Amino acid sequence: MDEATKLESVVQSAKVSCFLNVYSMNHKALRRYSNGRTFGVERQQDFAADIAPRRPYVPYENRVNKGPNKRSRNLVWTASEGNRPRKNDNTNESVKSPVSGTGHCVSNQPRKNGANGPRSSSVSGTRGLGSRDNGSPKSRDCVCKYWKAGNCKNGELCQFLHSWSSLPGLVMVATLEGHKKDLKGIALPVGSDKLFSASSDGTLRIWDCHTGQCVHTINLQAEAGSLISEGRWVFLGLPNAVKAFNVQTSKDLHLNGVVGQVHAMTVGNGMLFAGTSSGSISVWKATETESDPFTYLTSLEGHHSGQVTCFIVGGQRLYSGSVDKTIKVWDLNTLQCTMTLRQHSDTITSLLCWDQYLFSSSLDGTIKIWACSDNGILKVTNTRRQEQSVHALCGINDGDGKPIMFSSYQNGTVSIVDLPSFEERGKMFSTHTIGTITIGPEGLLFSGDKSGKLRVWNLAGTKA
Repeated sequence: MDEATKLESVVQSAKVSCFLNVYSMNHKALRRYSNGRTFGVERQQDFAADIAPRRPYVPYENRVNKGPNKRSRNLVWTASEGNRPRKNDNTNESVKSPVSGTGHCVSNQPRKNGANGPRSSSVSGTRGLGSRDNGSPKSRDCVCKYWKAGNCKNGELCQFLHSWSSLPGLVMVATLEGHKKDLKGIALPVGSDKLFSASSDGTLRIWDCHTGQCVHTINLQAEAGSLISEGRWVFLGLPNAVKAFNVQTSKDLHLNGVVGQVHAMTVGNGMLFAGTSSGSISVWKATETESDPFTYLTSLEGHHSGQVTCFIVGGQRLYSGSVDKTIKVWDLNTLQCTMTLRQHSDTITSLLCWDQYLFSSSLDGTIKIWACSDNGILKVTNTRRQEQSVHALCGINDGDGKPIMFSSYQNGTVSIVDLPSFEERGKMFSTHTIGTITIGPEGLLFSGDKSGKLRVWNLAGTKA
């Protein structure tokens, strides 16, 4: 083995070792996350609390719904006005100026400001979304192309970014390679020390959180379209089927009742929803029966005229987005479609609930914020126009409990902004479009891009 090969081996081992001492597996009780487990990355400051505490194991822990599920998969809606988007009080007029600074450049030209400089301001105290727009960030952070190639000779003196992010406290700690095509979902189920990932390359990979090694590669003999976890259950969307796997009991189920490739899934009000390429939404209800924990309930047909691409649950509503450019609003109690939102001009790519608002992103290059008008109809109160298509939205709370939103763009950048002010904090960078972002415990994030790379990030608590 030559010296270059030895060096490459040492570097790869160092990346994998970031997984050591991260999780402990207790087979008798639900896992508890210790503040000392950080994927080998030292936190810059102490955490006041976990950035994204995992949701309570509501729908399937006891195989029966214990009440309305009032949490979204990302940020949680506040309990006012029946957990509906708030009425428009005309204080949140549409902001037409774009969110600049979304471009991703790899350059050898000096950047004007340091990548990790202080933010311009903290979260606005006003409740209006984007009610004040202070314009574009002062510079666009650039990743050093020599650093990316592993041969920058300037080291710390280099005037360009030697990092995959420009947000203070956000560090990329590991890259898990093996998938050959874009990732369709990343899941970390409760009670397991294994990370699951599914790709359109037709494989499901299972990664050991202690070593970072891929311990199982399952040939699905079909293209995976979606992957989520809820409690101890992992759900995998396939053509004409959904697979359900319990990491505690190893129970493996094949859920029938699907017509078409499953591209999106979510859980709400004790039910599992699967959106397909045909535009239908299949629904299963959790039961108390050990031998048959999921019962096929119905299929919601004739509403979307194209592939269902995304879901989010907020309050007692389910929201579904589609390639038909619409968002459908469903009553979780009656499973009736109560509203159709038509303001986007291209495929809906992602949905997010925060506070009293619904966020939607699209290939049309916009992020729209919706709120209830006086007559109870959802209307756009703010449109953020981007320079390119938007592929994923994700929301969490930082170490101070302040909400921030991740927005993934076509060119591989992910903009990280405060809510509700939309002040940009920083960016994440990738060589390919990031199509999925999953929140983990203790400030962990998992991102998957179109090339098949799965990256593990650590977001330490920062002070405003």
